[in-house]
Amino acid sequence: MNYNLRQMELTDIEDVIAGEERIFGKSLGYDMLYTELKANPYAFYFVLEVDDKFGGYIGTWIEQDHSEIVNFFVCEEYQGNGFGQMMLDFVIELVSSVGVPTISLEVRESNTKAISLYEKNGFKFSHKREKYYSDGEDALVLICEV
Repeated sequence: MNYNLRQMELTDIEDVIAGEERIFGKSLGYDMLYTELKANPYAFYFVLEVDDKFGGYIGTWIEQDHSEIVNFFVCEEYQGNGFGQMMLDFVIELVSSVGVPTISLEVRESNTKAISLYEKNGFKFSHKREKYYSDGEDALVLICEV
């Protein structure tokens, strides 16, 4: 299996939207992703390619004193191969390399697979955002000190 993690391009937006809809049931949408790539100087988005096919993506905002993982997934057919860990390691290293001390994220309370990955990488529970998601599910806010 050949893989590559590279900077997201405008031509990747359609794949990202389709993947978000499959994984999350909804997408950040074309306009937001376009704006993130073209106009947000704090946004850094990366695409995973596996055997020259779209395999997932991770997006983060990096500011002077904190960063946040905006969205992150590995397509179902590539899960269980270590790609999620690799992508998370990449973003943690990126954030660390620019001297930003923390990364935060929101995760569905029911997403035990993701929570386990985050906790294994030093993310700790900060607080809960009640009814954060459109279906009423709560989000857990996790923070990692890098």
